[in-house]
Amino acid sequence: MLKLEFKKIKFINILIVSLIIPLLANAFGLINYMGNRETLTNEWQSLWTQVSLFYFSFFYIPLIAIVIASLWSVEHKAGLKFIRLSPKKNMSFIIAKLILAFIIISLCQIYFLLLFYLGGKFIGNFSSINFNMYFYYIIISIFLALPIIGIFGSLAIKIKSFGIIVLLSSMFTMLGFATAYKALKIIGISFLAIESNNFRYINVHDLGLLILFAIGELITCLYLSNKFLKYENK
Repeated sequence: MLKLEFKKIKFINILIVSLIIPLLANAFGLINYMGNRETLTNEWQSLWTQVSLFYFSFFYIPLIAIVIASLWSVEHKAGLKFIRLSPKKNMSFIIAKLILAFIIISLCQIYFLLLFYLGGKFIGNFSSINFNMYFYYIIISIFLALPIIGIFGSLAIKIKSFGIIVLLSSMFTMLGFATAYKALKIIGISFLAIESNNFRYINVHDLGLLILFAIGELITCLYLSNKFLKYENK
């Protein structure tokens, strides 16, 4: 199934989005850091708080939504005939797209971290870096992408309009921003943005809640995706 999904993917569209959005987040964060360098004195840590705040708060959820919507747009353009004519179960297609989106987002996160390093090294002229904390945030952000992939995967089955998905992702981002400041863990990425901006480890209790919410949201969205796809195939 995964090989079939790779054949159907529109690489150019996803590549452009995957390259531009992490780059924009790093650019905005770096510009903000350079403009406030007198007060932001901790080099790598200070730059990370600026870059991660822009990325996790405003860019990351739309990036995930665009990627998963792009994967499902191929099916909608074909009238879902690839799924209708396949002997495979609907859930096989849903899982395959989830895995593919997860791979793409994981690569985006590695690229984002690379841009952060290059910006600090060659524009900020920082000294050597200990990557431990930054790998910690990136690994968590990759895991927390799963429920977002699930949510927008189910929406992309029902909503064929790419523009509406992007609009919904922006609204979802604002909702996440609001819940995170209330210390709610419903939208894990948004909670991570706050913790990352404060450059601290997430405590065990909060991390456990994030994992539970993420797993629960993912399972629920997979169930809804399967139900939506059955309805669309009638």
